[in-house]
Amino acid sequence: MMKNLTVSLDESVYQRLLDLCGGDEKKLQEAAAATLEHNFSKPALPEDNAEVDPKALEEYLNKSPSGGRSYGIKGQGW
Repeated sequence: MMKNLTVSLDESVYQRLLDLCGGDEKKLQEAAAATLEHNFSKPALPEDNAEVDPKALEEYLNKSPSGGRSYGIKGQGW
């Protein structure tokens, strides 16, 4: 079953989108619907609260010798 969705856009954004669609509002609506369908058909990203293995982080940090430049990058988040 098809449902309708109304979206409010800034006039300049609407005009740019309409220009991209050659001034055809029906094409604009089809493009917007296709874009939403494409983006929401992808699998969801993992949740931020996914479990993190502390051992994996420790092993990652210990791959480089302490005091080394790469260790500083890993350890300090630079």
